[in-house]
Amino acid sequence: MTTKLTLSVPLKFKRTARRLSQRRGKSISALVVELIEREAAKEKDPFAKLSEIWKDNPISAEELRERAWKRS
Repeated sequence: MTTKLTLSVPLKFKRTARRLSQRRGKSISALVVELIEREAAKEKDPFAKLSEIWKDNPISAEELRERAWKRS
């Protein structure tokens, strides 16, 4: 049985998730479920890494994207 869950994400994230889901032939929901199940199997908080990445970082994700695009 499934239930509906609404997530609020930045527009760029939604676009990235849509492209990834199309490449893998799965829905965005299926990708999220797989991520959480995989991380839960490791007995870890599936979102802990996200906060660790940015905890002491003075740069925003948007600034990182801009720098990455300039290098390309």
